[in-house]
Amino acid sequence: MTSVSEFSYEQLQALVPESYLAESGLPRLSELEMQARLFAGEFGVCWRGENGEKIEVVHFGIWNREPGPDFCRGLVLINGEKFAGDIEVDQDARDWESHGHSQNPAYENVVLHLFFHRGQRRFFTRTAQHKAVTQVCLPFKVESQPSASRQDGVLDHARAMKLVEAAASFRLRRKCEVFQRAARLRGYEEALFEAVAPAMGFKNNKIPFLLVAQRSSLAKARMEDGEALLFGLAGFLNAGHFDLGDRDARGYLKRLWEQWWAVRDRERRLVLPERAWTYSAVRPANHPHRRMGALAAAARSFAGMKRAVEKGKGDDFAAAFMSLEHPFWEKHSSLAGDPLPKVTALVGEDRVVDLSVNVFLPAQPFEAGWSRLCSTAGPTPSGKILRSLEWLTGDARPALFRSAMCQQGLLQLVDDFPHMSALEVWQSFTQAWKPSGTP
Repeated sequence: MTSVSEFSYEQLQALVPESYLAESGLPRLSELEMQARLFAGEFGVCWRGENGEKIEVVHFGIWNREPGPDFCRGLVLINGEKFAGDIEVDQDARDWESHGHSQNPAYENVVLHLFFHRGQRRFFTRTAQHKAVTQVCLPFKVESQPSASRQDGVLDHARAMKLVEAAASFRLRRKCEVFQRAARLRGYEEALFEAVAPAMGFKNNKIPFLLVAQRSSLAKARMEDGEALLFGLAGFLNAGHFDLGDRDARGYLKRLWEQWWAVRDRERRLVLPERAWTYSAVRPANHPHRRMGALAAAARSFAGMKRAVEKGKGDDFAAAFMSLEHPFWEKHSSLAGDPLPKVTALVGEDRVVDLSVNVFLPAQPFEAGWSRLCSTAGPTPSGKILRSLEWLTGDARPALFRSAMCQQGLLQLVDDFPHMSALEVWQSFTQAWKPSGTP
């Protein structure tokens, strides 16, 4: 059941003037990121079309790796009627014309055109045979930081806590909905694996890790050559590494290459480009190569993690990650053989908390997840959380909001209302709390 405060938070978003909300213009997403997040269910599967149609994607079909529409053989409900066909995703409604889709017979079977920006003039989607294609402008908000000019009106602890609780409850419920949606689209195990992968990638590499998980699949990642497949699809298997590493690194690479070579031609078109990865400002223990090794280890131990999630045993879920082992990656930070100063766990305590918050809890019934979120200590707070706390209370001491629930609420608030003071948000929140007609 939705709480009064959580409902009020949803109402708050509707009450706040649009100019104060997080910017909703053209998203800063690559084509790969758009497709990955859409395929993961992050933007939902039910929308209103540009002509008011009720749209639901029953299945996205097959992610197309060849020239043509982004997704093939999907199934879409339009005003309750089933349409089987392809789905195209663009940044802008005008891209259908500018990319030449309207003249390309390969797009004749498209039944749904999704985009993030519609422009000031209406642009219609038609195929080469002049068939009208249903259009949907997807919801998207660009992540923002609190405006420095809006940090004057802060809240006392009691009001701040009430607002944070409402935002955290709203955030967790939406995460639960995203996970359930992904499970319906591609199956429970695949949804769980695709939730684990981005958490391994940290902030700057979440999308590449998600793409590797989507392109490999859990079933293949768990096979004998699964680790080689993950590294190959990531584009990490560079022959130049053989000349850089120590004997252990060369031996490890030799095994990966022997397995990857057997499937490389079949998988070549799925390999991520080097530009997809971020290596700067990354601690050695968090190097993408090492994190991919941790994902491979997690795939091998997936049965225990899944069992912990299904039984609602959060401690067992955390223990499964804390106990992951890999003889090479416990001592090295990259495929070049860069050594770590000491043997280091594949997944540290802060990362385990992050996995619990973003994977375990969303996979639980909301009430059980909410209870555990409120009793879980948060990880070391990020700079964004500290800035959000100062925006809310005028004090950046993390001890004031130690729990994972508080940290999640802070992140939600600053994502939603970066251009308002905390006091302005509170005033709108209390207005939303009052039933219509209440003085």
